[in-house]
Amino acid sequence: MATQEVPYLITTVKDHLKVQLLPELNESAWNELEALGDLLLLELKNQKSPSVIIDLTKLTYISSSLVAVVIQVWKLVDEQGGKTAILNTSDMVEEVLKISGLQKVWRIYSNEEEAIAHLSQALKQERIERRRIFSMPILLGIVALLSAAACFALYISDSLNLNPKSTLIATISFSVAGVLLGATALKDRRKNLRIMGVVVLICSIILGGIGLVKLI
Repeated sequence: MATQEVPYLITTVKDHLKVQLLPELNESAWNELEALGDLLLLELKNQKSPSVIIDLTKLTYISSSLVAVVIQVWKLVDEQGGKTAILNTSDMVEEVLKISGLQKVWRIYSNEEEAIAHLSQALKQERIERRRIFSMPILLGIVALLSAAACFALYISDSLNLNPKSTLIATISFSVAGVLLGATALKDRRKNLRIMGVVVLICSIILGGIGLVKLI
């Protein structure tokens, strides 16, 4: 995909998005630059866990306003669980990034092959980590929530003749565990797991609250 009427280009290179910023962006007024930045972010939001190359090679210098746009793109990609590499060949642009301290934060490369290799390796490592730990807090939180629900179901059922107080205490205990684990999952970088964490958290609070009211 490539945009034609804006001062940047978005293309696909070996399954990675490449966002090439053009010199015209440096000449844009802040309100125009902000609007263009919003449009660019909107396009990137449609991507799931994107791997992005931000290409600055067409620039001979970079304004502070344009640096802010690049930071916005980088933050959005990071929030979506994606990876970013910066492509730059200009000494002046490099100096600006160095002065701003961004050279220490971003992975900056002088050629596209190195940037692609970095993103491919980073994504491979990310997949390995995801398989290794789906997200233990959310997994345990779901187990705790289901256990709380099972205990409450036993409370309202008379078929097993269990001690109602014991089942309520168990319901509350598992709900507390669900709340803590759900809250922990909110720190996960992956958006879908954060959403699951919110669901576990809210359901655990509701179930635990009902159990506490019944116990009192």
